Amino acid sequence: MSEEGPDWKTEEKAGETPSESLSPSESSSPAQSAVTVSDSAPETATGTQTATDPESLVPGPWSQKLWGPLLVAAAASLWATDALFRFPALQSLSPVTLVLAEHTIALLALLPWVFWRRHTVLDLNWKEWIAAIVTGAGGSALATVMFTASFKYVNPSVAILLQKLQPVLTVLLAFLILGDRPRLAFFAWAPLALLAGLVISFPELDFRFLVTDLEFNPHSRGVIYALGAAGIWAASTVAGKVLLKRIPSMRGTFWRFWFGWVALLGLQLFGEIETSWKSFTDFALLQTVGYMALGPGLGAVVFYYLGLKRTHASTATFVELVFPVAAVVLNTFFLDLPLLPVQVLAGALLLLSVTQISVKGH
Repeated sequence: MSEEGPDWKTEEKAGETPSESLSPSESSSPAQSAVTVSDSAPETATGTQTATDPESLVPGPWSQKLWGPLLVAAAASLWATDALFRFPALQSLSPVTLVLAEHTIALLALLPWVFWRRHTVLDLNWKEWIAAIVTGAGGSALATVMFTASFKYVNPSVAILLQKLQPVLTVLLAFLILGDRPRLAFFAWAPLALLAGLVISFPELDFRFLVTDLEFNPHSRGVIYALGAAGIWAASTVAGKVLLKRIPSMRGTFWRFWFGWVALLGLQLFGEIETSWKSFTDFALLQTVGYMALGPGLGAVVFYYLGLKRTHASTATFVELVFPVAAVVLNTFFLDLPLLPVQVLAGALLLLSVTQISVKGH
């Protein structure tokens, strides 16, 4: 899953669009705050594109009704393939090195945009700089490293499903930090989502890890990494609202990747990370990392926000379910890592709960 996926989506779904439209979230994956894909295209309150938008793919209502959901589905499908490449890549690279390589490729891909917008790319106020550092070093770097590291200890499908708790955590953090009061529906569905997440994590309801050393309980460590990633991505979403309140979202996306890259480089150089650099002489591995960076990474983000501008938020919420469902199916058949039946049922309850939270609003 892209580090963009999960945590950059919530703001746009909540009907809050930045003053200039060009969004990131990393929702992602998955993925939840606003980042569209143009520095000037306006957006309506419903999430559909205005008639004057120069990025309209096909004129007329069918471009909004058909192309939008298809683009969102394309993004979700790309996110679903991420674990197929991330999981085997961990056999050769440490989580920090892998995520650093992804950020390096993504930044190189963004260089033409930086040159094009070189006169405005530094236009951030002090609050936006702080928010960019939080979303970059926290959401784009640390959270993605923790999510990647969780693959070493738990079924990747478990880690992916646990990321769907992000909307619940984001609403709670937005209430505590920004004073955004959730609607009554949140209090009905959030406990069910949390209960489902608990069953997904510990299907046998064995909580002995609370009194034992994590060194001897790797599964629990993986769950903690995955939940930690979800929590940091949720906090990054709240910071993303501050970052994208005024500036175009593509600018926020660039600085998110930049500060993420700086943080990861620091971890790589000073964190005693064991990495065999000879692994990068493997062309197949380079192809894998390149696909992760440009496919489930930047490519999915571009598809997602182009689609979101042409799709009602409630419709996008349902289409996004392609991501976790397809990811579980792909991981089962291609990685031979199926979930237990009780985890499948809990996963369905989790997806239902977070969908209800998203559709009914915060």
